[in-house]
Amino acid sequence: MRSPALPWLRFALPAAVLVTAGCKSDNSLAKLDADDAFYQVEAGEVDVLLVVDNSGSMQPYQEKLSTNFESFLAYFTGYVDYRIGVVTSTLENPEALGGCTQEEIDAIPDGGELVGGTWISDEDADGSARFAELVQVGTCGGGYEMGLETALLALTPPLSDGANSGFLREDAYLSIIFVTDEEDSSPLSTNDYINAFRSIKGASARGRFNASALVVTDEADCTDEQLDAGASENVRMVDVANQTDGVVGSICSGDFNDIVTELSLASSRLKDIFYLSETPDAGTLVVGVGEEEVPCDAGVWSYQKVDGRPALVFERDQLPPPGSRITASYDYGDGDESGFCGGGE
Repeated sequence: MRSPALPWLRFALPAAVLVTAGCKSDNSLAKLDADDAFYQVEAGEVDVLLVVDNSGSMQPYQEKLSTNFESFLAYFTGYVDYRIGVVTSTLENPEALGGCTQEEIDAIPDGGELVGGTWISDEDADGSARFAELVQVGTCGGGYEMGLETALLALTPPLSDGANSGFLREDAYLSIIFVTDEEDSSPLSTNDYINAFRSIKGASARGRFNASALVVTDEADCTDEQLDAGASENVRMVDVANQTDGVVGSICSGDFNDIVTELSLASSRLKDIFYLSETPDAGTLVVGVGEEEVPCDAGVWSYQKVDGRPALVFERDQLPPPGSRITASYDYGDGDESGFCGGGE
């Protein structure tokens, strides 16, 4: 799949120039101290399983999720061959109580079965409409949410070979995204689920799986209305996300756009941060993508300290293309961020 053309990829330089030219003219003829090289991941195929809570309090969250399809695809379209399937958090259908009819209860898929028996792919012209329909899974599900368990059922036999056959691809990366406003009640420990999910990709490809969680991270972030509806902190799914390098977002947030975009980046495996091996003199940094030098003043990347570590940080709309080689050459220094691109002069 071809990646979108990026505006700064406009001139090529020999490899030797990439390691001798700097943002400061007085560095242009000298060999720099350090040469780092990174590679943007090329996922190729990504299978995404959205596990959406279908209990009684979830309608407003489902509606917000359904309107953010374009944000969710921000780092998929043009980059990866994706499939997106949806399952609910209900393991066993409850009795018809309250405002739910028996017909609505009967319409809930069996635990782990894909909603609608289908998925969305990059070949769907009406993907946005289908996404909006699939994620609005209703609010007549069980009150004991078991999203970890329904996800595992969805991705393993007999369902992976039966009702969900064809969704999971052998060589694809796997991302699971949990969306719920309450704690998970699945029967196994979080480590048991993590190991089971990783084993789906095989012992030699455990890194091809991650999980993210759009959940209640702190009840203090929720409104009284959300708390009255049953919102509660989700420790288990946050643990799964943290252990698998996923993203954690607060479902109590008023705006899902930024969170959903973060979920997209985590699921696609594309990187916007590349950590340097040594502490640089920020004014000497020279960065290349492929055979192209990307000037420090192009607005494509910047030098920053991320969690105390020196790093190149690319703008989200200017990410290096999948499979590309990123180089960073620089002299050793004190790592002062103010020196980036002549800023300290």
